[in-house]
Amino acid sequence: MTNQWTKMKISSKGSLLIIAILVLGILLFLASYFISFSLTGSQMSRSKTVSTKAYYLAEAGIAEAIWKLKNDEITTDGDTPWKICFVTSTDDCLGCSNWQDSFTRNYDDNSTTTISIQNSRCAKGEIIATSTVLLSKGRTAQRVIKIKVLKALGSLTENSPIFSGAPSGESTIQASKINVYNGNIFSNNNINIKYWSTVNVYDNPTTPTSTDQEGQVLAVQNINVSLSTLNASSTCAKNCCTQGICEKCPPDSIEMPAIDFDSDNPNSYKSKAEKAQEEGQCQVVGKNSGGTTVFSLNKCLFDEDEFEELLWQVGKKGTLILEHKTSGLAISTYYIEGGIDLKGERYLEINGILVADETINIGEKFKWGEDYGFSQLKIADPGDGIPSGLLTKGKMNFGPYSSFGDVEVRGLIYSQDEMRLTSLPHSFEVFGGIIARKISLSSAFSPINIYLDNAIIREGVWGGPQPPGEGALPYSPVVTIEHWEESY
Repeated sequence: MTNQWTKMKISSKGSLLIIAILVLGILLFLASYFISFSLTGSQMSRSKTVSTKAYYLAEAGIAEAIWKLKNDEITTDGDTPWKICFVTSTDDCLGCSNWQDSFTRNYDDNSTTTISIQNSRCAKGEIIATSTVLLSKGRTAQRVIKIKVLKALGSLTENSPIFSGAPSGESTIQASKINVYNGNIFSNNNINIKYWSTVNVYDNPTTPTSTDQEGQVLAVQNINVSLSTLNASSTCAKNCCTQGICEKCPPDSIEMPAIDFDSDNPNSYKSKAEKAQEEGQCQVVGKNSGGTTVFSLNKCLFDEDEFEELLWQVGKKGTLILEHKTSGLAISTYYIEGGIDLKGERYLEINGILVADETINIGEKFKWGEDYGFSQLKIADPGDGIPSGLLTKGKMNFGPYSSFGDVEVRGLIYSQDEMRLTSLPHSFEVFGGIIARKISLSSAFSPINIYLDNAIIREGVWGGPQPPGEGALPYSPVVTIEHWEESY
């Protein structure tokens, strides 16, 4: 009995030992798992910290690069002046069309960022910021951010589709309803709004308010509103200033954009017309009231009497059409040595640009010989990079007989003297802009709608997509990010 009890005690101790060993094994397994889990978590946390640091260092490099594109004009800081080289060619840059540069920032002993830029054309390029953070055992963490940036072409008229450019000239709006879309009204003198007018100037909703505030009325002298209503995002002048929105009250004077009408330079409009005529790039078509073609000629350059004869030949309700043609050598450009008088119910269609030396009258007269009635003008834009509009060295008058229907102008209206529009019976729409030394608008019957198009204004002033000669392009100060890409 005693031996049996002894054997049972030994068996019980053996079982407890086995259980203890199993429990100890389980505890060791759990402890190793916990240690492994803690180490993994620590490594993940460390990795995330390093990754975040690398990202923000790369982002800081991008931010500095954009700042340099906006502000860096210094040539003594170890790299080229980014603001200048991005948009123009100088001795320091060797050509903005393929300009490139780089610099490195050492933030601490373990962290660096290298920033580089490569232009694909002037004012457009790609920035790459590569950040590197040193880890233990010679390992590194890296983050790369690539962005494509550009500066758009800016405005010649402070984003103003109504621009009166002479210190002695005013803008006067009376007995009218004027709507200006996506732009401003600017005058180097006074802006007078009177006699129960309503003027609405609308901001462009597609541009950021922080950098591109449109819907402004800007006068170097005063803005005078009498018995009328002016609705605008801001008014900036000597006698009124919308605090916090106006950049300056009054605004600085802006020189009226100059046009080369008839110099000997091949970029002048007269020279362009002569070249186009030599290359056969103009076609003038006359159609009578029934739509039948009565003449067609390949001519670009006319004197005043010749052009008047063409209008006479189409007859009452006839249409004179200036077609658009182009080649690699020339673009159709029509030039009148003298003035233009559209009257006696004639219709004029301009597909592109028509330029005159002297005064242009549209519907100032109701009668011409035995013919009488409202005349009509239409201007079409042939496409990007091609000038369109009606330009004169003298005055431009849209009289009370200037339309029997709605008027649509897709181009630049430019008068080196005064532009006057009086009592149109139908709506008058301009897609582009009006530039003149002095502007007077009066249309009691129907609204005048002006839509800003800076590209059309530039093309009309320059005679094409680029300024003549070696003129610098007016790029916007805003740097636009087209594309953002990240990688490890």
